[in-house]
Amino acid sequence: MERLNYCQLPGFENIYLEDSYVLSIINAKIYIQILLEAVLTENHPLYTPALSGEQYCYRQMTILFPHPQTYDLVLTNISAIADPDGSVDYGNIDDFFMEDDKYYLRGEWGELTIVSDPPRLVDKNYLIVRNGENFIQINKDKISLCEWKRERGGVISLVYENDFGSPLSVQIEAEQDPEGFEAALEYMNELETGHTNDITGGG
Repeated sequence: MERLNYCQLPGFENIYLEDSYVLSIINAKIYIQILLEAVLTENHPLYTPALSGEQYCYRQMTILFPHPQTYDLVLTNISAIADPDGSVDYGNIDDFFMEDDKYYLRGEWGELTIVSDPPRLVDKNYLIVRNGENFIQINKDKISLCEWKRERGGVISLVYENDFGSPLSVQIEAEQDPEGFEAALEYMNELETGHTNDITGGG
């Protein structure tokens, strides 16, 4: 099977991982995620000019591997690297490609080989869910209620404020919006201690 570099994967076209920094690696029940201080290129919709003293536009993003079937994670360096500004990271992602239905990642932190659903790159502060025929982004900090109902495969009800401070609500059905439902479920797991295993100890 043809080898695909990460920039050829859907959603990863406008990110530069070689100069992005790994902040944490989390192994949860239904996903593995890598939190990044990610370098966004100019064509990324969230791109902004680099801050004074910085070479790139950095934004915290998450590489999410949903429903891991098999994986092999070898950590060779889990000692955090201290940066001049006091923050810490675990180095870059030097290689990320897909071959033979497996995803391969390598860096100073170690190596990950994984078979999973297609990975997604998401802004860690937002949920993207379906609302009718459209998709909406919900700021996690604006969510005031998150309730999971076990019916018809699962329904998650969210109450949140929009950018104008008005309360809104949305229901995310597992059958109609499986990715949005999974993202909301992951958010609920984040709210409960003991449901994730941060391998690096960061994040």
